[in-house]
Amino acid sequence: MQAYTNMKKHPIASAIIFVCMAILFIIGYGRYVHSKDGMGLSKSELRSKTNFITFSKIDKAHNYSKGEGVKIAVCDWLFDLRGGEASKKYLNPSSMIPGQPVGSDEPWHGEWMSEMVHQTAPDCQIIPIRARTADDDYQQYLIKGIRFAADQGAAAVTSSMGPLFLTEELRKAVDYATAKGTLFINVHPIKKSIWESDEISHEIICTGLVSVPGHRALPEPRRDIYVWPYSLTPTYKDGWGYSNGPPIVAGVVALMKSANPALTPREIKQIIATTAFMKDGFRALDAEAAVRAAMRSKREEFKP
Repeated sequence: MQAYTNMKKHPIASAIIFVCMAILFIIGYGRYVHSKDGMGLSKSELRSKTNFITFSKIDKAHNYSKGEGVKIAVCDWLFDLRGGEASKKYLNPSSMIPGQPVGSDEPWHGEWMSEMVHQTAPDCQIIPIRARTADDDYQQYLIKGIRFAADQGAAAVTSSMGPLFLTEELRKAVDYATAKGTLFINVHPIKKSIWESDEISHEIICTGLVSVPGHRALPEPRRDIYVWPYSLTPTYKDGWGYSNGPPIVAGVVALMKSANPALTPREIKQIIATTAFMKDGFRALDAEAAVRAAMRSKREEFKP
């Protein structure tokens, strides 16, 4: 009550004190926010973490392969065809949607996925495929994109756009791609009814994310391989998320195919699964081990 009385007696002094307190609060809050990255990790926490390159030993895999001579197709949207780092490796950009361009003046998700491929396999070529509209209508266009990627000779084709539903058209597209040597890598398990066959899961790779602070998760039986969920120095504002899985795995596929072009999609999937390391119950991607296994497989093929 006394403080309130004093404020009424000295309104100017009270206003100055209030302004000073507000400034101190803003400065303190700003320092707190600045000490955090986009994922809520402090600077000290950042120093104790890793990123997808070192976590999956991609940097070590680069001692053997960087993806030269391999094509990777990315089915997505909002690519940057204006000359970004990843776009220097773009080959035959195509849209599966009539009247819709591949590139965008405001690139986002597709460019982010391509950048993940590029960081993982810097010497591979990337086929950007527009397969999504603003209305989230993507499965019918993705099916076309899978076939297109196979016809272009891609070693892998990715989708990070969201869930897919098991249909005869999707099954035929995946079979078509597999027969042509193209591995389909998807961000989530294919949704199906309980009485439908899960055969399609043997033909594709489904990715997941290991559990870390800021992204808690549990292992799921229908996810084949797990990656680190975010880059600590992301090129785009969304530096983490399930979307990162397919392009990172596809990049490793490029490293493997460059080291051993004779590998089939099923052999690639088997090698990736068997060379993985366990991280808190998750089967985590080991790029170095996968590439070395691909190289060993090549040597064994040429044994007399």
